[in-house]
Amino acid sequence: MKIKDFSGIRNNGSLPDPQDVHIPGDSEDMLDDYVESANSMLDEIEQAALAYEAGNNSKENVAAIRRLLHKIKGESSMMGAAEISEFCHQAEFAFEELDDNQRPDMLLRFKDWVDTAMSDLAGRA
Repeated sequence: MKIKDFSGIRNNGSLPDPQDVHIPGDSEDMLDDYVESANSMLDEIEQAALAYEAGNNSKENVAAIRRLLHKIKGESSMMGAAEISEFCHQAEFAFEELDDNQRPDMLLRFKDWVDTAMSDLAGRA
């Protein structure tokens, strides 16, 4: 499987279709737990992004964002969801590279894309 190009997260460019995410068949028995965990973390990312946008870019908030991106990446990797894992990796780099005023939009775009991918995966189960 060829890893898709997620570099558009840095500049509001195009992203691959979130409904084109695949997981190996042997991971399907853990899919419900994975989706539930990811959705919880996506909600936390949304809250953190909105707090960041409101000017609360405290060390704790920034650390929480980094932790959540990293945790979703790790869980996705363990599930074999290479596309989501790679997207998290790119979002981690984008978070470090972007200006403070660009970060919230990037995080919300990330959240929406992964949320769509999770909804599609859950619908296949």
